[in-house]
Amino acid sequence: MKPKAIILLVLLAIAIAGIMSTYSGAEKSSTFTEAAANPGDTYHITGFLAKDMPMEYDPVKDANYFSFYLKDKEGEIRKVVSTEPKQQDFERAETVNMYGHVDGDIFRATKVIPKCPSKYKDEETQRAAQASRS
Repeated sequence: MKPKAIILLVLLAIAIAGIMSTYSGAEKSSTFTEAAANPGDTYHITGFLAKDMPMEYDPVKDANYFSFYLKDKEGEIRKVVSTEPKQQDFERAETVNMYGHVDGDIFRATKVIPKCPSKYKDEETQRAAQASRS
């Protein structure tokens, strides 16, 4: 093999290793406490929407600012600020998955993925009720 090809393969391997190490912390679901320990790192946090706390989204004022409160699996509630627009039916979310980092007392989410109740669950319940009536 030519020396240039070997050097390119080594550089490619280093680049892939760097990219994988960047996202390795975001694979498992963490807590706000874990994320606060390393504020610069990206974390994946799963939690429940704190529906009794305020949600702020005004698309006229700023369509890329959405804030809400999330309760993680340890029970800690923290304000989350996202630069994504609020998703339709966000209030109905069963759980919320998000990626981001801690910035002081706020979790800055780069990606927010709500898990809403499935419409198929409702359809399945209706089918079961109709079948039992027959």
